[in-house]
Amino acid sequence: MTGQSPERIGTRTTLQKLLSRFHFGITLFAVALSGLTILLAGVTALRGYADRNIELAAQLGAYGVEPALVFNDPQAAREGIEPLTRIPGIARLRVLDDRGEPLVQWASPTADPAPQLSRFFFPHPFSVKVQRNGSTIGAVEVWGDSSTLVDYVRLGLLAGLGCLLVTALGTILLARRFEYELVKPLNEIATVAHDVRLHRRFDKRVKPLGIAELDRLGGDINALLDELQGWQGTMESERAMLAHRASHDALTALPNRASFDQKLAQRIAAAATHDDRFALMFIDADNFKAANDNFGHAAGDAVLVAMSQCIKDSLRPEDFAARIGGDEFIVIVDRVNAETIREDLAKSIRNCVAQPVALPGGETYRASVSVGVALYPDDGADATALLTAADAAMYADKLSNRSRK
Repeated sequence: MTGQSPERIGTRTTLQKLLSRFHFGITLFAVALSGLTILLAGVTALRGYADRNIELAAQLGAYGVEPALVFNDPQAAREGIEPLTRIPGIARLRVLDDRGEPLVQWASPTADPAPQLSRFFFPHPFSVKVQRNGSTIGAVEVWGDSSTLVDYVRLGLLAGLGCLLVTALGTILLARRFEYELVKPLNEIATVAHDVRLHRRFDKRVKPLGIAELDRLGGDINALLDELQGWQGTMESERAMLAHRASHDALTALPNRASFDQKLAQRIAAAATHDDRFALMFIDADNFKAANDNFGHAAGDAVLVAMSQCIKDSLRPEDFAARIGGDEFIVIVDRVNAETIREDLAKSIRNCVAQPVALPGGETYRASVSVGVALYPDDGADATALLTAADAAMYADKLSNRSRK
């Protein structure tokens, strides 16, 4: 043989010719099942990501409205949930006080594109309790809507209908026996659909097939999987961003109070298991209100950022620092003795904070801090006792600083 011509090699058997010998019903069922499986798998995965994003948004809202609930301030609560109103997929927000009464509410001005879909996927709001010092002071409720799901469902239905239409047009003529040439490409599609449904393998793709119509169908499925993989990456990025916002202070980028509470509980458990000692430092700016009043809130923010940088620069990599209030910082220092804490580390932080800070208006400001130290287990064996001891030591240091001035 001298070989086949390029025209002959490039010619593929059409589905219409093959289905002249095969059964229409089984072919249509197999293709329909593959498309439906991929659609359901995609909707299930996107619902999971949407649920997690709304839950993280509720946690972020709980952190933002905590001060407002303490002072029962509806305006501050409205400002605390304002960042959540820009997140797609949120229909309603509500902040409840400690009596369960609404403090502030918000509803999206954009109409829900598919209310029935929202009622099915988000029948109940996500609720996160807001706690302070171990007591519940309120809650944040978040309702989701269908805006993040409706586009995929619409595309999935159109793609599924298109695939079924192509299959129906190609399988008008019936036959009674299946041959290997048809079973193999359908099995390839079913294998991809199976992996997507069971293992969420959105990176799987249908390989090139020997039948023109099924090859085109495989291309449509691959395009749908490309969309799913892209949405999956986007939602994972959004979830990571929301998780970071929920656990970190927006101004200083330090961990927030929730992260600190979790870290302290872990450190106490580890220290109790291994009979370790660690220190808790409570750091509070002296007369910080004067900086805000004299130079403005932008200047106060600049001072707080400079203080947080001093604290981070003074610590070792294994130590942990967090901002737990307006001008309050707290540090967990591992495996050091009391003298090192009181003399070296506290002195290093004070000296750094005392350096002039350039303010946005061109002025400079010299800050000072009061530092209180509590040791585990000497000053307390639980989080409440340690925080109380460190707070008392900080106020004693603040009184001492005032008496020296």
